[in-house]
Amino acid sequence: AGCPDSLIKELHHFRILGEEQYNRYQRYGAEECVLQMGGVLCPTPGCGAGLLPEPGVRKIVCEPSNGLGCGVRLRTFLLAL
Repeated sequence: AGCPDSLIKELHHFRILGEEQYNRYQRYGAEECVLQMGGVLCPTPGCGAGLLPEPGVRKIVCEPSNGLGCGVRLRTFLLAL
């Protein structure tokens, strides 16, 4: 997977898990990336979109875009719970 002596040449070798498990793997990776960047995930059931609030902002909207986001308005102190 990118290492010189690796036997696995395909970067998406986790596809062997099957479509459902592979999609879960990718979603987990995306969620972890948002969290590592200091973001949060929308707490609305069924949404879970990644949100990157600006420092000092007290309210944030989970903006609908490209099939993600639910439009809910949140106070940032709720996101920290």
